[in-house]
Amino acid sequence: MKKKVSKLLLASIGIIFLLLLGGIIVKLLKSAEAADRIKNLPSFSLRTLEGNMFNSDSLTGGPLLIIYFHPECEHCRYEISSLIESEIFSKGIMILLVSHASPETIEIFMQQFSINDRNTQILCDTSLVFSDIFGTNVIPTNLIYNKDLRLVKLLKGEFKTEAIIKYLGNDN
Repeated sequence: MKKKVSKLLLASIGIIFLLLLGGIIVKLLKSAEAADRIKNLPSFSLRTLEGNMFNSDSLTGGPLLIIYFHPECEHCRYEISSLIESEIFSKGIMILLVSHASPETIEIFMQQFSINDRNTQILCDTSLVFSDIFGTNVIPTNLIYNKDLRLVKLLKGEFKTEAIIKYLGNDN
């Protein structure tokens, strides 16, 4: 009886190990696909706070900064307020602020900032299209594209404003 239990336990552990290993492999493959897909700005469409459609195909050149954020994230709040203090929003850089929060929550969050720049779009991703296309669910995430809309840097997590500005200045 003990041998059967031991064999069953070993078989169960082996199956669990194989399932975990398979999950890791699938995740790595998806990550590699996303990395390849975002080398050049991929096509996507998201709604603005006003309910209009924004299509990435309308962007003709960069530099472009995409900030994937959530209004309840303290790191996101800090990073966005630091970027505003740096006056990056008035330097002619196209900026897309993308969040999967509800439009109402995003609107309340954005009221604390005075961003009235025609080069800035606030986009709602309630269907999680953005995270599927760009292969990220980390907030904040910054994607920096050059003038040819080629990816210069993918920054997952909170980064200092100086680092973001430095990569925006690179024309790689």
